[in-house]
Amino acid sequence: MVMQDSMAHGSAPKQAEDFVVQRLTLRQLRVLLALADKGSISAAADALHVTQPAVSKTLSELESGLGQTLFVRRGRSIRATALCERLLLLARKLQADLRRGGEEVASLARGVSGDLLLGATNAALADLLPDAVTALKTESPGVAVSVRTHSLASMFDDLRQGRLDLVIARVQGTDVPADLERIQLMHQQEVLVISQCHPLATSRHLSWEVLAQQSWIWPLPGTRMRTLQDAKFHSLDLALPTNLFQTDDLMVTISMMRRMPLVGYLPGSIARVAAREGHVRILALENARLPLDEMCAWHMREPQGELVERFKQLLLAAAARLESET
Repeated sequence: MVMQDSMAHGSAPKQAEDFVVQRLTLRQLRVLLALADKGSISAAADALHVTQPAVSKTLSELESGLGQTLFVRRGRSIRATALCERLLLLARKLQADLRRGGEEVASLARGVSGDLLLGATNAALADLLPDAVTALKTESPGVAVSVRTHSLASMFDDLRQGRLDLVIARVQGTDVPADLERIQLMHQQEVLVISQCHPLATSRHLSWEVLAQQSWIWPLPGTRMRTLQDAKFHSLDLALPTNLFQTDDLMVTISMMRRMPLVGYLPGSIARVAAREGHVRILALENARLPLDEMCAWHMREPQGELVERFKQLLLAAAARLESET
């Protein structure tokens, strides 16, 4: 039945296509998801609050309609076939679309004119994202905007699952997600800064040798910035600083630089804001800047809604203004 390793291959691909387009139901997809997530018919039945025969019957309907096996036994559990994995992707996407559609209907019922769900990494939070969101809210006050700032991997997963519309982030080349599209927004460099409260903040003749002896904000091991900063010191033939405070959180970095005499790197846009507010001074040492990957807006490949498309335009406009100020 369901758990056999193979089925007859007499069914034509057209049969499977017609079944998915014309007969596949949300109920069947929910059963498929439960089987994949729970690993057995009994556990899937418990999760769905139905009987085991009901789950088995639905699975038989799917396999009969597709002409293919969807799960094979592996010990006491079951494993999805390649075809089943593709259906599971479809099921999760539809589930996310329905959840998002329900949220949008609820928002419209409350009088909100639309929802925009954004993810962003630290480097976008000082100027770029606030400028674009301000522009959007100015022209469309009824739009509800949500911004999430958890890990980049989690945000990309939320994007794939329909829980986010856009992710604004820098991604190094080796980590670029092949299944997502991107819009290049702006070039951004890391700039060297010193706390305004530092005794050397007013000095006009600072050298790398002097700075290397100071207390530093330093990135955590294993990060892209840590690799770049270590390489910078090696290229200058300098020993790495030993008096360090290590963090990747930019809010913590700025908060510490307000309180302590520290040296460190900040994204250019954030450094300019911190300098305007009197927290840091940007240092213009030779070879001080660190080039990083471009800031991009990431999205799914399918066409985006009107609200998302408009926000992309506002992001590009905000990025152009910021780059003109550098």
